[in-house]
Amino acid sequence: MNTRKIFSGKSIRFQLVIILITILIIPVSAILYDIFFLSKTSDMLLTAKEERLKVIVSTLVRDMNASISKQPITFENNITKNQEELLQNTFNHAGKPLTESNPGVRVGIYIPQSENIYVQGFLHGYRNMSPKEEEQREERVYEEAYSGLVAVAASGRPLTRVIGSLGDETFEHLEPVYINKKLVAVAWADERVHPVISYSEGIRFFSKIFTLIIIFIGAIGAMIIIHNYATRVRIIKEGLAELEKDLNKLLPDLPGESGEIAQAINEMAISLSHKEKLEEELHRSERLASLGHLVTGVAHELRNPIGIIKATVQLMEGEYKNDPEFKEFVTVIKEQINRQNTVIKELLDFGRPQKPVIQELSINVLLEGILTFTEPLLRQHKITLHRYLEPELPITKVDGERLKQVFVNIILNAVQAMQNGGNLTISTSASAESVNITFTDNGPGISSTDIPHIFDPFYTTKHSGTGLGLSISHQIVEQHGGTIDVTSTPGEGSTFKVILPRNGFSPENFQDTHN
Repeated sequence: MNTRKIFSGKSIRFQLVIILITILIIPVSAILYDIFFLSKTSDMLLTAKEERLKVIVSTLVRDMNASISKQPITFENNITKNQEELLQNTFNHAGKPLTESNPGVRVGIYIPQSENIYVQGFLHGYRNMSPKEEEQREERVYEEAYSGLVAVAASGRPLTRVIGSLGDETFEHLEPVYINKKLVAVAWADERVHPVISYSEGIRFFSKIFTLIIIFIGAIGAMIIIHNYATRVRIIKEGLAELEKDLNKLLPDLPGESGEIAQAINEMAISLSHKEKLEEELHRSERLASLGHLVTGVAHELRNPIGIIKATVQLMEGEYKNDPEFKEFVTVIKEQINRQNTVIKELLDFGRPQKPVIQELSINVLLEGILTFTEPLLRQHKITLHRYLEPELPITKVDGERLKQVFVNIILNAVQAMQNGGNLTISTSASAESVNITFTDNGPGISSTDIPHIFDPFYTTKHSGTGLGLSISHQIVEQHGGTIDVTSTPGEGSTFKVILPRNGFSPENFQDTHN
């Protein structure tokens, strides 16, 4: 039977109920069997046997009293030898008919003062015994019945009990024998318990032990199942709370149905995360498209008056070149004009990106060229460079000049982040589908609230700058069909990972997102 099919589509409650019922079937059946069959059957048989032995012992005591009452001997505090012989003779006379009429029943008397016993009858098949065998038999019977005989002699009250081991048990009834209100002996009758009853009692005992063990195991199993489900529910609950804050924090793998639920939640989170990224890219593209048109128009409007101011300053510089004070003012004006021209150029680059010039080149060679003129800057700011460039990096189709702009922007951002020195690690690697370039610094890092906006135009956390560097870099990488991933831990540093398609891209794939 396929248990998976039985439980398929069933609720957890249903499964737990089925498991508990299955576990409890055996102990409940054993208990019912004990209550309604074994106990009643055994009790009835033992009750009948007890009544029979009581009658035999009572008859024995009565007949002995009747015989002794006819004798002239009087029993005092101490039993004499003659008195014990009288007890023995009256016992033999009264017991022999009882054992003959009740085969399998043994009767006996015990004299507490002398600790002698006298026995009539056999529990098993009858046979004649030698005096020595009879003596050994009496010693064995005495050892078996001793505890009961002493108990009755001490208490003066009848006793019924079962003695022996499983499969060889004896049922016996003992009564005190009083003469002249003095306890002179203990009379008893015993009979073997049928093996069926004996084994039934054993089965009852072991069934109860087995029942307790099964119930104990079932309780532990139920507790483990409930604990496991509770733990998995708690893990899923905590995971959902984390997912509410960050869709990238997926739930751990769990076994069984809980694992399927966790997997479904993770797939949903990945889908939502991908959807959020797509929506974010769409909104960014829409904002960039609108902003690009605005920026291009503004840059054009700024360029004309700046050009006029620059031409006027150049004329004034030639006309008043002999005036030192005027020359100082002209220098300040020229610096500001150049600064504004740089800003206008960035605005035009952002608002109206140039068409790419595609080349087949090695990213490693491109990086080595950039590091040639950036390493002095790194040394100046006490930044140690670590490079791990993959030797077998494949040749890629890219716009080299524009990618230089991306890499230089990222390196300059790292330098500005590590004002007091630090470490910059640049590494390259390749997968089956992409070429990866990673820049890792150990600066102060980027806060989680800033990361979603670092590629937005004019968004900057620096005291100076236009906030266009990373936005232009993101634009260039997107035009290559790639992505820039950013991870950062405040206080530990940031990692920028540029992922480019391994087979590069063609000029016809380039789309100006601002047109």
